[in-house]
Amino acid sequence: MKELTLKEQADRLNYKAKPAPHRVNIRVPFADKEQAKALGAKWDGTLKTWYIPMDMDMGKFRKWL
Repeated sequence: MKELTLKEQADRLNYKAKPAPHRVNIRVPFADKEQAKALGAKWDGTLKTWYIPMDMDMGKFRKWL
């Protein structure tokens, strides 16, 4: 994994500071990404994390919660 520049780190901190109550971040290993995507998980390219909208059935994503 590449090391982030100071600007990238600052951008991430600023981005993370904004509340996102409309979603739940999940931990999806690379090997499972297609399965998670097929179930409706979304990729956040800025935070480099998978998430699911709060209105989705979380039971389908239990193994990644």
